[in-house]
Amino acid sequence: MFASTKSRLTRAALIATTLALSAAVAGCGSGQAGTGGEGAGNTEGLPATVNLLSVRDETGVTAYAGLGAVRGSEVAVNEINSSGFLGQVELVMDRRDAAGTAQTAASLASEGIASKKYSAILGPILAVESRAIAPIAEKSQVPVVFTQSNSEGVLIGDFTFRATAPFPKYYDVMGQQLQKKGITSIGVLFDAQTASYVETATKVIPEWEQKYGIRVVASKEVQSNTQDFTASISSLLAEKPSAVAAYLLGAQHGTFLKQLRQAGFTGPVIAANGAGNGNLAGAGADGVGVSWPTAFDPSAPEASTQDFVKSYRQMFPDKAPNIYEAEGYDAVWWIARALKAANSADPVAVQKGLVEVAATGFDGAQGALRFEGNDLRATPKIVQWDGAAEVASP
Repeated sequence: MFASTKSRLTRAALIATTLALSAAVAGCGSGQAGTGGEGAGNTEGLPATVNLLSVRDETGVTAYAGLGAVRGSEVAVNEINSSGFLGQVELVMDRRDAAGTAQTAASLASEGIASKKYSAILGPILAVESRAIAPIAEKSQVPVVFTQSNSEGVLIGDFTFRATAPFPKYYDVMGQQLQKKGITSIGVLFDAQTASYVETATKVIPEWEQKYGIRVVASKEVQSNTQDFTASISSLLAEKPSAVAAYLLGAQHGTFLKQLRQAGFTGPVIAANGAGNGNLAGAGADGVGVSWPTAFDPSAPEASTQDFVKSYRQMFPDKAPNIYEAEGYDAVWWIARALKAANSADPVAVQKGLVEVAATGFDGAQGALRFEGNDLRATPKIVQWDGAAEVASP
């Protein structure tokens, strides 16, 4: 079951939420969560309803990723409820829109925690938002499972988890692929407001010269609202790189690639997960062949991956699942397994359940999931855009 503040809360529910929030704020000086309210108040045995709070970008520049995570989570909730995985318990996910701002994300998380309604939070995809929520979750002892948020400062304690394998930790596979193609130099263009892109551009790729003989000959910063890349492209190409790395957001990819090809560059272009979700469609033929590493390939043969793809297609027949959907799905199944292990909806018990599940791992949309502490690790797969879809890179 899903609820959105935009369309699905009744007047009665709004009044009830307001009253619960007021009461909780008045009495939550200890910072403890989960001691009252529907779903999160029982310390032993699961209640009839368990509530999760989704705080993700449903509008704004990164809505493509936030909504993807929401859709994946919805598929998981539907599976869990229809299969009876938690017995007669109904799992409910309430949706809130962080709208791409850290302040909004933190406020929504604080309100949800104060209501003492939620057993866990499904956190946002932007690291800047996740870093704002993380200390709130730790202080209140309510577990939050992030997706994306690929940078340091997100997992800061026992109550912060991540269902994404941070791509800077496996991005070297792109260097290996470029080395096999005989690439010896690269120009890098990156969004300076996205922490994981900054880390990849300034720390990971510069190490490729020593590892793979690929030297960074030019590096340019842009902003998340940049639409004219001609000056940056001119500066990059002046150094004659044999490949280009572009770390951008959403529709920026199409604009950049068109301008890059118009400037005469014909070499390989590598990217990150932001190139997925159909964001290269706007580039037309200029986007064909752009490649990036990911923890999810919908064509992978693993049974758990194909089960997810089938379930996703049943709920969203007009959309193809990608990494954001897969991570949102795995995050909810991680929590569901934690609820079952803990036999409690109390947030502190759920945190212990999350740790227990992570210790053994499980099979999910991204394949066999293994964890390093509270953080997912994955075997990367390289995909590329063929003009219509993401496909395995040869």
